[in-house]
Amino acid sequence: MESNKDDNNSRPKRKTISSSDLPACVLAAIMSLLSLEDSIRASAVCKAWHEAAKSVAVVQKYLWVVSIPLCGNSIDLFDPLQRKKYTMNLPKTGLTDFCYSKDGWLLIHKSCSLEFLFFNPYSRKLISLPEYDLKFHEIAFSAAPTSETCTLVTLNPISEYIVAIGTFYPGATEWITTTFQCCLAFDPNILSNLVYTNNRFYCFTSGGVLFEFDPASRTLKQKAWKDVIFPEIRNNEFSYRPKKLYLMEHKGELILMYTYGSEKPVVYKLVSSKWEEMSITLDGLTIFASMWCSETRMDVLGMKDSVYFPKYGVRNNMQCVSYSYDDSRYYPGQPNQLYSDGNLWIDPPPFLK
Repeated sequence: MESNKDDNNSRPKRKTISSSDLPACVLAAIMSLLSLEDSIRASAVCKAWHEAAKSVAVVQKYLWVVSIPLCGNSIDLFDPLQRKKYTMNLPKTGLTDFCYSKDGWLLIHKSCSLEFLFFNPYSRKLISLPEYDLKFHEIAFSAAPTSETCTLVTLNPISEYIVAIGTFYPGATEWITTTFQCCLAFDPNILSNLVYTNNRFYCFTSGGVLFEFDPASRTLKQKAWKDVIFPEIRNNEFSYRPKKLYLMEHKGELILMYTYGSEKPVVYKLVSSKWEEMSITLDGLTIFASMWCSETRMDVLGMKDSVYFPKYGVRNNMQCVSYSYDDSRYYPGQPNQLYSDGNLWIDPPPFLK
């Protein structure tokens, strides 16, 4: 008589199933229930999770406001179109000021210090930089610090006709500083932000002077225009009305904007070495302006032909300060202070693009 043996080895082995093996519809349903911070973390787990997060996100073409609250160890992200604010934890670095933003990366530094680092709030990556021994006035970088083409540049006025420019490449151990004797006066009181395009860094002053710095050759050029400066400067007058210059690029072309009290922002585009005013409409353009870095987007639904500033209301008035060229007015009303020193624009989370 043959015995009946319980042979465990003869049983079929169960296949181990991971969360990434879940059907796409199930993953998408899970992602739709997560908070923004949890969605950012989940989207970085694997390709399947990233695609699931992307599938439930609304495609965005515009920028968000990023700011550091007055207290606590966190940063706020504000969606200006959906009027929603999200709070994320900030690493305990002791660095409390934003300097620049590009490609989802932030350049931050410690107040009253020469210490800088790059920070990506979505991947949580931190990249430290060596200290810089000069007090910078404007600062910018050309691409994400993980890119081989990244160049970091600072602009440091020494006197009316002398300016020092610092250059740093991620992976280097020190900054390179070059001092230039300028043929045109450098007005450090009212400067635009630095902007990078066509392998050059540009800055515009209230005296109508455009500075062009080539980091590859470390050469500086200047050119002046008298027809694009503030009216009171052009007419040798004085006014207490607040003035601010913004410089940005769109498809390789420089765009200059200045605000003058509560008047309509004046926008120019540099075409064939001549500034042409965009006086009636912005031709579908949306300008995201801030004192540190300004950018443009084209044909953003609900935001076209407008200028947005990184200042927004609180409580029941969750709305960015903006100017509509279609309506010829500011929203949500006459501006008090158009920009906030500590706020920047940043790309939304990667899976929202």
